[in-house]
Amino acid sequence: MIEDIIKKATGGLDGVVDDLIKSAKGKVQEKISEAFAISKLEYFKNNVGRIGQVKTILNPDSIVDLNEIFFDEAVLFDGEKIESFNQFGTKQILVEGGPGQGKSLYLRKLCIKEGSGSSYIPIFIEFRNLKYKKKLKDELMDAIEDLGVKLDNALFEFLAKSNKIVLFLDGFDEVPNSERSKVARELETIFRTFPDLRAVVSSRPDSGMGSSFYFSKRKISPMLLTTQKKFVNHLYQEDKQSVSINNILSNSRFISEVTTTPLLLTLFTITYNARQFKPDNLSEFYSLIFPTMLYRHDRMKIGFERERKAGLTDYQMQRLFDSLSFLSLNDNNTRFSTYWFQNYLENSAKLERLPENIEDLLIDDITSITALIVRDGFDEFSFTHKSIQEYFASVFISRLSENRKVGFYNLVINDFDEFRKWQNTLSFLETIDERNYTKYFLIPYKKNALCLNDNSKININYPSLMNLIGSDSKVRVDETGLVREFYWGDTLSSVLYVQYSEFAKKTLSDYLNNKKVMIAEYLSYCDETDYTEFQNLDGDFAILIDKFFKENKLQKEVGKYLSSKFELSSFKTEVLNMEAELSTSDRVTDDILPF
Repeated sequence: MIEDIIKKATGGLDGVVDDLIKSAKGKVQEKISEAFAISKLEYFKNNVGRIGQVKTILNPDSIVDLNEIFFDEAVLFDGEKIESFNQFGTKQILVEGGPGQGKSLYLRKLCIKEGSGSSYIPIFIEFRNLKYKKKLKDELMDAIEDLGVKLDNALFEFLAKSNKIVLFLDGFDEVPNSERSKVARELETIFRTFPDLRAVVSSRPDSGMGSSFYFSKRKISPMLLTTQKKFVNHLYQEDKQSVSINNILSNSRFISEVTTTPLLLTLFTITYNARQFKPDNLSEFYSLIFPTMLYRHDRMKIGFERERKAGLTDYQMQRLFDSLSFLSLNDNNTRFSTYWFQNYLENSAKLERLPENIEDLLIDDITSITALIVRDGFDEFSFTHKSIQEYFASVFISRLSENRKVGFYNLVINDFDEFRKWQNTLSFLETIDERNYTKYFLIPYKKNALCLNDNSKININYPSLMNLIGSDSKVRVDETGLVREFYWGDTLSSVLYVQYSEFAKKTLSDYLNNKKVMIAEYLSYCDETDYTEFQNLDGDFAILIDKFFKENKLQKEVGKYLSSKFELSSFKTEVLNMEAELSTSDRVTDDILPF
């Protein structure tokens, strides 16, 4: 009997599974009964519970219950606190937040909340743990099997249509750059095929999901000063430490403008408590992290200093950590096995001219003393947060020779996938390597974006136009060609220099609004396959802008139109003045220095 297979409860996952089985028929019912048999369901529930067992940078030596440390007000959406899936009011949601805004912990919190309720079966999957050797749907099914529930295509289809499943897919920005466009398309295919399948996807902004019209985008708001002070009280239970830190936040506008994320605020409390020092800029803020974490366990205990097994000095340890951060980020690995950890450390030691064969000793020193990399499973390690890896990678780059820097900056200008990998590192380099960043990255990028010729005239070609707006951008229109909405893709410009991107988007919006008749004719005469593919939105049509321009042979026309509008803007004068100022600075340096 089904009632004997499933332990019927008054609520929770048992009740949801019972409803699922009763709604199924025939072989599918048998498969569901088998997939969610009592022992497997218990294993699954235990895995859901483990999602809430986390390590924090404040207490890296212990595992804590997420429910005990999570501060709800740190994650708000336009001032709104959303504590359950149904509060979103839609079925597919993209939660966007910058580094350290608490996206992952928030998704874990939501998953646990749904697991304790009686509406949905929650499934938490991290994109970074997928292998990307199969289609995304198959990768998701494998990940679900790892949680204790084995599915085949028929079961996946049944669950996706059941209104009883909610997927929590964490860290889209951690999908390998080479796979990201493919994964984004396959995500859209899944939700086009199963429009009732509920899901929350988390990602950093401009990571490749921007043009999707299947997901409602919700952005995590920066923490206001009032929230920051409540957060500090939450961390330190309103003791003397919280009072002194909150006084600094109230009296230092710079610090309170930096500590708008839970991560940065927590790091500030750690560094201040250890050093009583107030940084003046973001890079200085991050520069304190390594020496603080290196000593925070030791120097807070009188007469105690933890032995360093590798015997390296502070200087050697930090340079090694810079190299380690660069090498692992270059491979797009925030999480890695013991083998790869040893490999990165071996190469880092070679780069910094340190002794050989100390990798195992270094693993112990880095994980037990700094806690900036921690054990993450049986044979895995991960950075406490990706932004820490990104900052120390920027320090490594800042130490390179000028020729090496030129090579690095050229790489990120010419390869969008590489830019995505390094974009947060670049924001640090803007401060700690200002001259080279400006000379070899910012000015060349801006001139390339504007397609400035030798006469300093703007002549934007079609590939550059697509780089400004995103080749996957779409426009939503009705059958008469009336423009209703745009879905802009993610580009280097939309991250690095928003004004260029926004200006281009506004200009092309005006252009397409004047092409109403052409758009209507395009819909009338396109083939049946395209017509069906376009018609996705309640009778409206979602047209790929790139496809529309090419099939109507508008590339040259739209390029000239955009160039003329940019020529009338202040952007060209700005970049030429920047170049002239840098040239003057270099000339003055040559005149003053005797070598």
